[in-house]
Amino acid sequence: MTSIYFNYKNVKTFIFDLDGTVWNWNSLFPNMAETIKKLKARNRKVFYVSDNNILSRKGLAERLTQMGIPTKTEEIVTAPYAAARYFKEKRIKNVYAIGEKGLMDELSNFNITVSDKSDIVLTSIDRGFTFWKLKTACDLIREGSKLYSTGLSTYWRVNGDILPAELPIQKAIEAVTGETATILGKPSDHLKKVVLEEFFLYPEDTLFIGDDIKTDMPFAHKCSFRSAIVTHGLTTHKMALEARGEEKPDAIINDIKELANLI
Repeated sequence: MTSIYFNYKNVKTFIFDLDGTVWNWNSLFPNMAETIKKLKARNRKVFYVSDNNILSRKGLAERLTQMGIPTKTEEIVTAPYAAARYFKEKRIKNVYAIGEKGLMDELSNFNITVSDKSDIVLTSIDRGFTFWKLKTACDLIREGSKLYSTGLSTYWRVNGDILPAELPIQKAIEAVTGETATILGKPSDHLKKVVLEEFFLYPEDTLFIGDDIKTDMPFAHKCSFRSAIVTHGLTTHKMALEARGEEKPDAIINDIKELANLI
């Protein structure tokens, strides 16, 4: 591990991204469960923030627990959950949603229905994305609907395979319509608001750990968290060292098991 600017002993709360940080979806990264267990044993709070929409918060908590990291639903905030909250707060009753089961579940939890006759188009990762979904979204936007997205990730990895994420779908709609999406996931102000409301923490003693310098590090910066990048996900050690501005992490983690030894 290369620590750059701060003392880990001052960190009271750890927030982990999920995809590319805690797991590669099908399995945890080495030493992850043991490290999180040690952090909790030393009275550190652990939370998770993810743009994942494959599962709901409840589903993600159950998956983490099954993999050896006991997790409660309220310890997770996702972009789909934040999006559903946003629409509920705006008293929006239906959206045209492009995404997976987790997104649909979160919308349903807030009594928001999915309709192809909505004033809102919401995009996310969708492994079943089709030409006709694209056409429906574009038709709605040309008729005046507003475009929203759950994040800015270009791709994600599963066992070495690269899968398109939400940004390619968003960009396809933007290219056809000329509309620019409002982002409700990382690194948006709205997700910051939700995280700070859902988790009891102090930003100055919180460390956000992610794998993407394009979304995770700017989000940590926006929240006034300390930031650390892992090098087993989307970002290499070299990329992290060369990062500048809001993409520059406070620390680079090459081996997650070292984390618990530093507090």
